[in-house]
Amino acid sequence: MRIGIINNGLGNVGSVLSAIRFYKYNVSLVEKSRDIKESDVLVLAGVGNFKTAVSKIKEYKLWDLIDEEVTENKKPVLGICLGMQLFANKSYEDGETDGFGWISGEIVKIKDKSVRIPHIGWNEVIGSDRHIFNNLRYNSFYYMHSYHFLPEDREVIIAITKYGDLEIVAAVKSSNIVGVQFHPEKSQADGLRLYRNILEGFK
Repeated sequence: MRIGIINNGLGNVGSVLSAIRFYKYNVSLVEKSRDIKESDVLVLAGVGNFKTAVSKIKEYKLWDLIDEEVTENKKPVLGICLGMQLFANKSYEDGETDGFGWISGEIVKIKDKSVRIPHIGWNEVIGSDRHIFNNLRYNSFYYMHSYHFLPEDREVIIAITKYGDLEIVAAVKSSNIVGVQFHPEKSQADGLRLYRNILEGFK
């Protein structure tokens, strides 16, 4: 299984690469059309601004290719933090920007005066997918975000985390598409196990 992490110039992709390599997977950073087509699994990672992420991927002329691989060729894709948010129809971060639209919904700012924003730190994740959240010790993962995903269909939500009075979507799954809002690569042993669980499920 060849795993291609989209090299979108948004940072954090190196940490994701190192974490996935822990289990000796055949994984590399990809930015050329041929490499993306030859990858069996795609990973969308990165931290930062939604609009910037869309602009970068389009600047590298990868947007349409990634969309085709996921929607038409049904290639498995894993989205991490900002990568998961790109699954949505649109985000309101720095104005309205369209995402891939793979999972219907919107990215909106966290609004809860009782908690700190951005949401940075460890939170317990309550997962419903027995395979992805199997064999974890603490079920606690590291977050770093100010915006969160509101899917139209609650059935795609496979994990949530409670933050103040909010119930934040922690993970989504739809067919060949899996995304997590937190950072497994920053979440120690449970994060590594989660990567393995997701990737093994793609086989």
